[in-house]
Amino acid sequence: MSVTMDIDDEPTPGLRPDGRPDPAYARALGLVPAPAGRRAGAFALDAAVWAVLATPTVVGVLLLAEPVLASGGDPTRLGGAATGPLIAIAVGQALTLVFGLVQLVLHGRFGVTLGKAAAGLRSVSVRDFGPAGFWRVVLRALVLWAAQLVLPFIGPAILFASGSWDPEQRGRSWLDRVGGCYVVDARRALDPFDARAMRRARRVAAAPPEAEAVRLPSLASDRPLGEVFQIPAERSSSGVVSPGAASIDSWTPPPIGGEAGPVPPVAPAPPAMPAAPPTLPQAPAPAAPPHAAPASPPTPPAPPAVVPPAVAQPAGPSAPARIVLRFDDGTAVEASAFGLLGRAPDAGPGATAQLLPVDDPSKRISKVHAEFGAVDGGFWIADRGSTNGTEVRLPDGRVVDLVPGVRTPLAPGALVVMGGRSFTITSEPGR
Repeated sequence: MSVTMDIDDEPTPGLRPDGRPDPAYARALGLVPAPAGRRAGAFALDAAVWAVLATPTVVGVLLLAEPVLASGGDPTRLGGAATGPLIAIAVGQALTLVFGLVQLVLHGRFGVTLGKAAAGLRSVSVRDFGPAGFWRVVLRALVLWAAQLVLPFIGPAILFASGSWDPEQRGRSWLDRVGGCYVVDARRALDPFDARAMRRARRVAAAPPEAEAVRLPSLASDRPLGEVFQIPAERSSSGVVSPGAASIDSWTPPPIGGEAGPVPPVAPAPPAMPAAPPTLPQAPAPAAPPHAAPASPPTPPAPPAVVPPAVAQPAGPSAPARIVLRFDDGTAVEASAFGLLGRAPDAGPGATAQLLPVDDPSKRISKVHAEFGAVDGGFWIADRGSTNGTEVRLPDGRVVDLVPGVRTPLAPGALVVMGGRSFTITSEPGR
């Protein structure tokens, strides 16, 4: 029996070569640091609950102070006066102990405390965005407790405020660094404990960047004077194969009738004739003798030709932008006014729609998963009650789950995830 030892040289996603966490990878996944205000509110709620549970202890200590002073510090003289205060102290200590243990377990295994759950925050491991671990959280609590003993109220305040000068700009305080934690906003952004959402986010972050679309030269007739249009060597977007990267002046048209031969030169146009000078008025003829025949009246000059002024033709309206759906496999499809997406979309008898079948190896796309439409450069999409739902990641990092049957407008740059497939909405100039 042979044993082969394989060494895993593949880099761990989210870690730099030196083993330190990469903040850029967290941003690429869509993780958003927890706002300072909500973090303070979560801590205040945890502290308020702890104070309420510790109330029996405080009351018991106050009630026990009088019998102790009256007995002169001799425990044998306390008698039954100390029974009630001691029970109150024990109850208060038990409540705070149980509450503290529950908080540590929840924080270490699920990344939440009572305050964090109410504020929509979650603490995750900075290395793999999973649970931080129970003992890491215990160490974090011990450091906070020691700071309270050394500098009451001031020490904990400094530890919590240290997140304001985090060099990584993720709001990580010194307590978070001790616990290896990273507190994120799980309500308005990606929740790292949502396994399905994290798989999609990691898959999208690991996908190669999409190639930028090549802008073809304009064929409009209103280009600046003197600009020479160069025909591209590759196939243009209109599907016409160009003769090569040459200017129009050097291009030779194909022969007519299939016979090869030189193209006869075009004769230059004859020069324009100069306009005839205007006819001058003639001097009156001398009077004829009385017996002479009357002379015929002179022919009046022809009126000058009137040339109508050229009328400027109004420019046509510019075409609206085209919405193009760019899928994760490199496919690009121009969206129409109404279409259907799914494993095997069918518009039904008599209905007209653009049908986009999407192959998903994970088998999580429904037969008719979603509908969409592009009108006047805008785009909308609606989930058709699919089994696994439709998720949208906005350009600002927010993640939105579409409500079935509701048409949601989306701006270019948004990423739509359906099952194991995704596509990005892009806007391109109209043609």
